[in-house]
Amino acid sequence: MHLSRTRTAVIAAGASIASVVGLLSFGAAPAQAAGENWTVCSTHFSPKGHDIPLRLGRHDNSSGHTTGFGKYHIDDRGHRINQSWSQFKDDIDETLNSSTIKCTNKNGTWTCNSNKISGVNSQWGNMKVVYTHSTTGTPDGRARGIITAYYLNDCGCLAAQEETAE
Repeated sequence: MHLSRTRTAVIAAGASIASVVGLLSFGAAPAQAAGENWTVCSTHFSPKGHDIPLRLGRHDNSSGHTTGFGKYHIDDRGHRINQSWSQFKDDIDETLNSSTIKCTNKNGTWTCNSNKISGVNSQWGNMKVVYTHSTTGTPDGRARGIITAYYLNDCGCLAAQEETAE
């Protein structure tokens, strides 16, 4: 489903208002796990129009025992492959808005693959975006959002490095 810019702006405004109302309704925010940063870097929408923010998130543990999520995790894993954050976020939107997208749901974690002939970015091919609608533990009442996103190089080079849903 393609969302018009106007519809996207209306949904984003509604999500922001709902977040503020949620915080005012519940008073104090719930306790946050150590190392998690719930700051929203950008707002994206699932193929069905659900709010899925990209948050700063949590870094991967340097010893490899804890997998992070969000912007920190994407940078820790080198998933942007030298793309600017602006281009990377555009590719996330293009993936989620693609009419050829293929999405699966496993235990509340959605995995969506773009399946475009030219890919989302002519240099890196297609993209995988993994997200959740779960609001558990989020202080603003919005979804935890994007867990990770990365390019699936058409040559298969990156396909061997694919991750399972975290």
